[in-house]
Amino acid sequence: MVEVLRPGDVMRLQGAMAHVQSESFFRRFRNLLRARVRFDTFLILQFSDSGTPLALDSWLADHSLKTAYPQHYLDGSYRLDPFFQMRKRASPGALYRLSEIAPDRFFSGEYYLQYYRRTEIHDEIGLLVDLTDGATGHLSMSRQAGHGSFKRREIQCLRHYSPLLLELLRQYCEYRREQARGQAAPPAQRPLDVMIRGHVTDLSGKTLTRREAQLAALILQGHSNLSAALDLGIARETVKVHRRNIYRKLDISSQAELFAALKDLF
Repeated sequence: MVEVLRPGDVMRLQGAMAHVQSESFFRRFRNLLRARVRFDTFLILQFSDSGTPLALDSWLADHSLKTAYPQHYLDGSYRLDPFFQMRKRASPGALYRLSEIAPDRFFSGEYYLQYYRRTEIHDEIGLLVDLTDGATGHLSMSRQAGHGSFKRREIQCLRHYSPLLLELLRQYCEYRREQARGQAAPPAQRPLDVMIRGHVTDLSGKTLTRREAQLAALILQGHSNLSAALDLGIARETVKVHRRNIYRKLDISSQAELFAALKDLF
C-alpha cells in the first residue's frame, strides 16, 4: 500500500509546482523525490531522433562520476541505452525500471560489461515523457552497487505518483526548451544502423546490407537472436544467417569482437 503524502511532502510538491518554470525546479524536484526514494544519480535529459541528447541538469553523489559518466554517455554510449531506445515506445509517458526494458542479453553484453558496470550503477529507474516536435524528456535515477536495488515500496510510490511526476517533468523540459530557443542545436546524428554501415566500410572496405546493419545494432544493444528476430519481424534462422555474414565480413567470431570493431561509435 502506498503511503499518503506527509505534510513535508506536500510542501516540497507545492514548491516544485510553483517553480516548475525556474532554475530552482531541478533542486526542488530532486529534494521532493529524495524524501521518498534513495538514489545516487539524478539526471534530466532531452532525447531527439536527430541530435545528441541534451543534459539539462545532473546531480551525482559520487564525484568520480561527474565527468566520466555524463560525458561518456553523451559522446556516444547513449545509442545503446535501453531508455534511449525506449523513447518512442513510451508515448505519451511512462515510468520504467531498467530490468523491465533492457534486451534479454543486456546484462551479459559488452556495453553493460565495458561501460555500464564500470559506473557501478546497480539499478536504474527512468521516466520518459513526450515533448513537442517529437522530442522526449527523460529523468534518470540510479543506485550504485553499494546501496543495492530500489526497494519495492520506493518503486510503488514512484508508480503511484508517476502521472504527476511526468507532468512536472514535461513542463520543466518544455520550459528549458523555450529558454534555449535560438541557441545552436546539438550536432545532428545519423541512425545507428547507418553509422554502422559507414564505419564497417571504412574499416574493412566491405559493405553490410541494411538488414545486417540493423541486426548489428540490436546485437550491440544486447538482443539475442530470438529477441532480434522478434524486433525485426524475421525468422530466427534468418537472423543467424545475417549474423554469420556480419562476422564473416568483419573477420570476427563473437559479440565482444563486434563491439571492439565498432567501439569508436560509442
